Order: sequence, then C-alpha cells, then structure tokens
Amino acid sequence: MELKRGEFISLVGPSGCGKTTFLNAVAGFVPISDGTLQLDGRNIPGPGPDRAMVFQQPNLLPWRTVLANVTYGLELSTNMPKSEQRDRAHELLDLVGLGDVAHQYPVNLSGGMQSRVNLARALAVEPELLLLDEPFAAIDAQTREVLQVELLRVCAARDVTALFVTHDIAEAAFLADRVCVFGPRPGKIVKEIEVPWERPRTQDLRRSREFLEKCDEIADVLYSSKSAAGSSAQEEH
Repeated sequence: MELKRGEFISLVGPSGCGKTTFLNAVAGFVPISDGTLQLDGRNIPGPGPDRAMVFQQPNLLPWRTVLANVTYGLELSTNMPKSEQRDRAHELLDLVGLGDVAHQYPVNLSGGMQSRVNLARALAVEPELLLLDEPFAAIDAQTREVLQVELLRVCAARDVTALFVTHDIAEAAFLADRVCVFGPRPGKIVKEIEVPWERPRTQDLRRSREFLEKCDEIADVLYSSKSAAGSSAQEEH
C-alpha cells in the first residue's frame, strides 16, 4: 500500500489479523521479516521523530501537567528552547480546545479530554506520519463522534498524513480518504475502497443514504473475506 502526503487512510479488519502489528511496524517498534517499509523513499529502521503514535489509552504522565505532557516528546527528541516548546504546546492545546486546562493534571480530565491531550502530544513533534491505533475505542459513542470531527479539523489545520486503525466501519468511512480492508490472519489487504466526500465533513454526513451505502460496501468486503477464510480453514481441517 502507498500513502500520499496529506491523505487519511483507515484500516479495518477482523480481530487478530495484524492491523496493530502493521502499525507498530510502521512506527518502528517491531521488526519486519520480509518486504520493505519506507517513508519518503527512506527505509524505516526503527522509531523516529518523523512518525508519532496515538495509542488506544492516552497513557498521560500523571505527575506532569497537561502542558508538560504535550512538551514531553519535544524534550526527548529536540534541542528546542523550553520557551518555544511551551509556545508550541499552548498552540496545540488551543487547537484541540484545551487551552484553558494547560496547568491541570490528567486526573482532572475526562476521557475525551485526555484523548485530545494525547493527540496534541503526538502532533507536537510535527511528524510526517501520524499513526492512530483505535484512539477513541474506550470513549462513549457521543463523545467519540465529536472527537472524530475534531480529529479531522486538527489534521486539516496541521496538514497531517494519517494511518488510522479501527474496528468501527462507520468511523473508518467518516474519517478516511481510503479504507483498506484487511483479511483474516495472516493479514493482507483484500480491497482498498475510495471514500468520495469532500472535507470538511460534518455529523450530517452520517445520516445520508450515501454514507450508509459506503458502510455497507466496506462491511460486505470485510465479512465476505472472513467467511472465505472460515470456509478454507474448515476444508483444510
């Protein structure tokens, strides 16, 4: 698969097919046994500041303020003066709507607010590629839909290229320019589905007939690949 600069790609597939493993390989956290992974023509040898990961759990450092959590990656990966680190963190917190809680601690934030801090922390290092592993899975449905809109707004504002793993077909369709459907283990892309809607996208899109039809198209590919794999496994048995 290939990503274009500024593109938002969603990955969906059955549990255990390797979506998160693939994301971890792109992040450089795990080695690959075959093939190549490249970013702008450069091989990916391991973790680097050109990629940032947003995990399912925010994993904020509880002893650091919201502002200090956002600057943490900058402290580790750059020689940027602390005043500039703080300025960038304040800018990103304003962007995600949390400028007024910069000096609070994570324990005082809701789950949705912690997820926004997690996103701001990842964006602080200005990665070429943002990797998101089901970042809203543990959040209630209403907040989740709000955060999806916010994610698109923030990605557009920062010209972010994103690779997003989810089990939620509607989430994948709402966010993506393309949805890549993984087949069962061993995972491989069985189909790439184009998502045609212009940006910015609003909640009204979810209620349209076209949106529901696109979700059905993704589901048909996903469930047919699972069924085919199940039939093959039974024949082998």
